[in-house]
Amino acid sequence: MGFILSLPFGPVGIYCMELTIVEGRWKGYITALGMVTIDVVYSAVALLFLSGVKDYVVKYENYLSLFIGIFLMIISLKKLLTKIELKEINVDFKSMLQNYLTGVGFAIVNISTILIIATVFTLLKVLDDTTTVTTMISIEALLGVGLGGAGLWFFTTHLISHCRKLFGKEKLIKIIKLTNAVIFILASFIIIYTIRKIIN
Repeated sequence: MGFILSLPFGPVGIYCMELTIVEGRWKGYITALGMVTIDVVYSAVALLFLSGVKDYVVKYENYLSLFIGIFLMIISLKKLLTKIELKEINVDFKSMLQNYLTGVGFAIVNISTILIIATVFTLLKVLDDTTTVTTMISIEALLGVGLGGAGLWFFTTHLISHCRKLFGKEKLIKIIKLTNAVIFILASFIIIYTIRKIIN
């Protein structure tokens, strides 16, 4: 569950990978841990209030999608318009705490993650119509999400930090710009599609 939920394909995952390239492995990893923390919190919510959460997310799905689309557009546009510089790796407690809180903030905004978590739980038979959520199941599920996510991101940031050494700065900056351009385009499509659904 932790591996699946922490696959680095979502907007927060892409941000963590970009941060690893720009500011080094540990800043990217600590930011990812902030995201994993929210995954654990949302997993607890999904376990405790599964049916209510699903109903809520489905009911306000269009507005959540619109909010997320606008949020992604603003972040990606800001990054496209800002000059990117690969910084010297500097690790200190204050910057680490800021990175962790940034990861928490980005992840907590994406409330539709609860629906993804509930779906993953259902597909992996953690939750189904015959399952009673016991304390043991809850602890195992939350540990799985936390340890699996932390482990996957440890490996991912380690791999990306090697790419930082292998590729030149100019190539890495182009990759980051291209990624943000793709996010901006996807966010635009999400906003247009969602507005059309709301109007109809």
